[in-house]
Amino acid sequence: MIDYSQNKTRVLVYSSLPEISRFLLEVLDFNGKKVDYFSANQILKNDQDFVLFQTSDVDEAARFQPNIALVTVETPKEEVREFIKNMVAGGVLIFPEFMADTVGFALNYFRKLPFAKTDFDSENGMTLIHTEIGAIPLNTSSENLINNLNGLQLLAQQFGVMEEGFYEPVMGISG
Repeated sequence: MIDYSQNKTRVLVYSSLPEISRFLLEVLDFNGKKVDYFSANQILKNDQDFVLFQTSDVDEAARFQPNIALVTVETPKEEVREFIKNMVAGGVLIFPEFMADTVGFALNYFRKLPFAKTDFDSENGMTLIHTEIGAIPLNTSSENLINNLNGLQLLAQQFGVMEEGFYEPVMGISG
């Protein structure tokens, strides 16, 4: 997989939650963005410029040498410290804002984009997330997914999917 992705933009979702990548793939597909995808359970090769890889193994993450990476909220800070040593210079790291101190110690240069947990309410079985464009209903009650939505939205921007292009498919995706 490392050889295959050598001349491509390597995008890492550093998470133990497979629903995070599935959700991102659905958003990208809705917006006509195609990627190659590798995880422990699935491989999709479309010979695209972007290769998306999901793992929660710090050694795999480091070997992948991502250009762009999303760290999800359940990730231990110690692991983040290890894999960011191998971020590509000039890359982009998207991470939960409570990890700012950990990320701040990185010796290599890359853009750092912190995200806050998603503001949401659940009432009568309905989940509403609060965004700059208003309240948006979700078909999921997965707090893990909800708490990482702001990070997923920042990651989708790296593929050229802006806010409305992200939230429109989000309303129909269940997780």
